[in-house]
Amino acid sequence: MKIIVGSKNASKVSAVQMAVTAYWPEAVIEGIEVDSGVPAQPIGIEQTMQGAINRAKAAQAAGADLGIGLEGGVALFDGKWVMFSFVAVTDGIQHYTVPVTGTPLPQVWGEALSNGAELRPYVIAAGLPYDYKTGVNGTLTNQTISRDEVFSIGVKSALIPWINPAPYQAATKAA
Repeated sequence: MKIIVGSKNASKVSAVQMAVTAYWPEAVIEGIEVDSGVPAQPIGIEQTMQGAINRAKAAQAAGADLGIGLEGGVALFDGKWVMFSFVAVTDGIQHYTVPVTGTPLPQVWGEALSNGAELRPYVIAAGLPYDYKTGVNGTLTNQTISRDEVFSIGVKSALIPWINPAPYQAATKAA
């Protein structure tokens, strides 16, 4: 099985590797650069979800059995800024998109991101370490939750229709 990730971002590819090998150890996983079709910092649920879908479709169209797109964004939830993600998976016929856990952000960081700023300078200005692999999740959780770990859980969930396809292929009726 060939799986293409719609990104060359090391953390995203690592997350897919972690998730996919739990189901299919023999899978070949490759990351390619694709256009997400959304701003570099998606704001809101719709932009973030669309970025993941666009990445998955482009990855699958590049010759994959499964294309996987991961997109992180920020949005206001209950008046607070939260960094969150979506994972999309497609085989060219069916596709599923799932939300991934969120990380609350300091209000000033979220406002800055919504106005086009990068997050890294704010993290550093707060006196916190920043590392692209663990990301802000790692920084804010004292390295207990890494960025690829968060994405990996989302990928495992988004792959369920391919891991356990029967309920998704047959009409089921509750007793």
